[in-house]
Amino acid sequence: MPALAEGFGGPIFEPTWWPDDTEAVTYVLDESPSRVRYRVGSTRRDGTPICVIGRAGEQPERTLPPGNWSRPPELEPWRGLIRNNGDHVHSVVQAEQQTIHLIGYASLDEVVRAVTSFRRVTAESA
Repeated sequence: MPALAEGFGGPIFEPTWWPDDTEAVTYVLDESPSRVRYRVGSTRRDGTPICVIGRAGEQPERTLPPGNWSRPPELEPWRGLIRNNGDHVHSVVQAEQQTIHLIGYASLDEVVRAVTSFRRVTAESA
């Protein structure tokens, strides 16, 4: 993880809690010409991708997919938004200067457990 943070150029926020049906977790740095982002994710037993995608310096209102977004009180400390996406929940939260998307979670409770378990990893972390 420190190597991913170094490549990203800032801290990475990794959930230390994952739902019980999550397979092995992978870490990916995506460097496109217009932005750098990281992805910490896995797949649920039913094949649903579950991941956290972090991007630096974004304004969430500019990157939200269409849908009916709400601000649950449970995510207020992270300026969080949430919407139902079929059988899953999509959430967007803020941590430091990052916008973090949480995708593939089954409920608001799962999102809150993941967000409250975030571990801040830097290039210097051991």
